[in-house]
Amino acid sequence: MADVTPFKAMRYRADIALDDVVAPPYDVLSAAQAAALRARSPYNVVHVDLPVPPGEKADDAAYARAARTLRRWRADGVLVRDEQPGIVVVDQTFSGPDGRERTRRGFIARLRLTSLDDRVVLPHERTHAGPKVDRLRLYRATHTDLSQVFMLFPDDDGSAGALLDAAAAGVSEADRRTAHDGDGGRAVTAVVTGTAARRVAEALRGRPLYIADGHHRYETALAYRDERRAMGDQSADTLMVHLCSLSDPGLTVLPAHRLVRGIASLSPEALLERIKTYFDLVGEPVVGIDACRTALEALPARPDPVRTFGLYLPHRETCLFVRAREPQASERLAAGGLSPVSAGLSVSLLHEVLLGDALGVGHDDTETHVDYAHSVSGALASLGAGRYGLGAFLNATPAGRVRAVAARGEVMPQKAPYFYPKLLTRHAFHALGACVARASRGARRGAGAAPRRAR
Repeated sequence: MADVTPFKAMRYRADIALDDVVAPPYDVLSAAQAAALRARSPYNVVHVDLPVPPGEKADDAAYARAARTLRRWRADGVLVRDEQPGIVVVDQTFSGPDGRERTRRGFIARLRLTSLDDRVVLPHERTHAGPKVDRLRLYRATHTDLSQVFMLFPDDDGSAGALLDAAAAGVSEADRRTAHDGDGGRAVTAVVTGTAARRVAEALRGRPLYIADGHHRYETALAYRDERRAMGDQSADTLMVHLCSLSDPGLTVLPAHRLVRGIASLSPEALLERIKTYFDLVGEPVVGIDACRTALEALPARPDPVRTFGLYLPHRETCLFVRAREPQASERLAAGGLSPVSAGLSVSLLHEVLLGDALGVGHDDTETHVDYAHSVSGALASLGAGRYGLGAFLNATPAGRVRAVAARGEVMPQKAPYFYPKLLTRHAFHALGACVARASRGARRGAGAAPRRAR
């Protein structure tokens, strides 16, 4: 099954402040956020991980520039490769929507890539072609894992978690590094080497791994591996991953509310007429953005949370609450080939029946018609900007349901669960194959130089 091993990570030099150089994942950054991170430090990871700023057209020069920057960082000693193979333990502390502080523990290691058909790594959502093209071009230019794919492992008896806790406890406070996410959260990293690291990695042998976040990057890594193999090179056979237990008490899943554009503005009456075959109105429509915010934030407390949705019409500042009608809705999903496990998900009802059947927004249309928001307030702010015709609010998909769907070999619509918070990435890089040798030679050439410190 899963082949997880320690590895020699490349990490930022110890005297470089991590707050200046780490960043959220590239695909959640706006153009303004990316520009601010670039300006924060000449060593911020955005310079290499996001070579094409959001909204700009990709070109080969941008990827080549990212590769040159990465080579310069290695040669100048900005990035330093660990001398011993290890795992990087990451404790990410954050506050959830309820205001309670939580800590999610995971670790960064190296995973041998396997085809998704082998059922070692299990996806849970559909992917689109666009993001994979960008990541593949970046792989070709840098030959480096610049971030981690977030994966979950089953640990029902707690044995792997206990080994991870024991390994982390052996790292002194002086050897830990802290980075802040700018939103009140922080990530503390500790490198574990030797027998302790090997025991943690070996504990995952024989277990399946579930992709939590990074489906596009995993599929891109497979494509890049196959390209390199065709040239007789197996240096891209592994992938850097962040692994977290499904039983971790800090594992948090939020809903991903849907913001739908490119549809005609509808009155509440017209919307109800379209969905009446499978949905019933619950209560009376709520009018006014403040009243809607209060009502939508209470969605998790409503009866039958899986089958109940909030629908917001921005041009009317009106929200409706609807519940899937049974057995009609389940029969419709079964007729579409969904198993009872998938049919029992809010996101399946939303995409197959409400968006697909009633509004004509099918799975192939989501990339161009659907955006996502993870809080009611954020969704309503975006909906008020005039770009969208409808907001669809749903409850979170529990991690156990994600595991059940993936274990059956099924997939959900994109952004079905939102594992919160996103990884504060770039605590480690992984140079693949020949790239390691080039980096080592460059570092030796640059020995004795005094690299500039990030400001």
